[in-house]
Amino acid sequence: MKYLISIILILSPLSLAAKTPPADVILEEANQYTVKIRRGSTVGLNEDDGTSVQATGFLVDRARGWILTNAHVASRSPATLTVSFKGEKYISARRIFVDRLLDVAVLEVEPSAMPANVLAARLECKDLPKMGSAVAVFGHPGDFSYTATRGIISSISWIFPTEQIQSDAVINGGNSGGPLIDLSTGRVVGLASASYRDTTDTHSVAVSLSEPMPPICEILDLLKSGRDARFRQLPVSYATAEDDDRPIVAAVFDRNSGLKIGDRIVAVNGYRNIRNTSVLAARLRGIEGAVNVTIEREQKEMNVNVLTSVMPEVTNTRSIFISGLVISNQWKLDNPELPDITQPIIDFVYPGSDAEMTKATPGYHVAAVNNLTFPTLEELFQYLESLPSDTDVSFVLQAASEINPFLKQYHYVTLPKGELHWIEASEASE
Repeated sequence: MKYLISIILILSPLSLAAKTPPADVILEEANQYTVKIRRGSTVGLNEDDGTSVQATGFLVDRARGWILTNAHVASRSPATLTVSFKGEKYISARRIFVDRLLDVAVLEVEPSAMPANVLAARLECKDLPKMGSAVAVFGHPGDFSYTATRGIISSISWIFPTEQIQSDAVINGGNSGGPLIDLSTGRVVGLASASYRDTTDTHSVAVSLSEPMPPICEILDLLKSGRDARFRQLPVSYATAEDDDRPIVAAVFDRNSGLKIGDRIVAVNGYRNIRNTSVLAARLRGIEGAVNVTIEREQKEMNVNVLTSVMPEVTNTRSIFISGLVISNQWKLDNPELPDITQPIIDFVYPGSDAEMTKATPGYHVAAVNNLTFPTLEELFQYLESLPSDTDVSFVLQAASEINPFLKQYHYVTLPKGELHWIEASEASE
């Protein structure tokens, strides 16, 4: 019997290895689901830069024609999107979802316009990849197309405000939105998003960051079932302790919520592995109304029912264009404090416009227009519309001081009214 056991132990690793597809097969499969994305833009809203780019995406649902990519690729601004499968012509795509928290977007193409041989990527929706796993980033860096870089999973890290997969598989410009593929299974474990390098250290090497697939799969499942996949939040802000990313209530914006400063969020609807705010956000998606939140307060656990609030669609926004200046509402509502800030912001300044020649700078708050304040963009637009077309308009702009970050600095800018119109984030680029 002991000889039989020895034979089994010897043969088992070989049989397991035989089930693992070789890297060339896995990457050939990636050729069939990875696409090139072209985005045309002339204006940047919601912190977009307003430029045209070429990037990467991959097919996740063949029947629906759904393609996954980054939010910063799909754009949160007026944009024209086209995609192409390998060796094929570009076809039109439209945004059906752009997330406020994760760098994730879902595009849709007409299924009948796709080549017959394409297939959907196999996604790892259940587990996060293990440290040391061999992975490849696939996409179109620079002037190269359908290429792979190889590395290992370095860690799963919470990097404010989301959990990220860190690897040393190189991500370059053009790789954004591409698949991070586990070379032991062929499954996509992440969505390539960014590279980080400490520019103050000349010897540092870039670190690659990818959005994990499990929370993305939850978004896809909600969309497929027709449910609301938008980012939801509790009426609080969070703090984290040193070397402990579990969320602690730092501020409360609803006195009736039952939450207090110092409460540690332990569970949501019975799910207890709330290791960071990224996991908490994933647990809140798709839950309308109140959720049961388990908290730890003064070393004791207790449950409270808390109402969630849903964040509006990123692309369901509009901005005012006046004389090359684009004025928007605060868009980053990830923090409940921001809705209390009623001042609009300068979102974009058109190159070559009158506004570009002034102190008007993206990110500055519009404190007053013609020495008047306006609680909403709609009221500001109505006022501007009532002015003669040949009049000048003054803006009081608030910014952090260029000399002392603890002080506020104001600029007084005057521009001709010129052309005035709404810019819809959901529309196609000009």
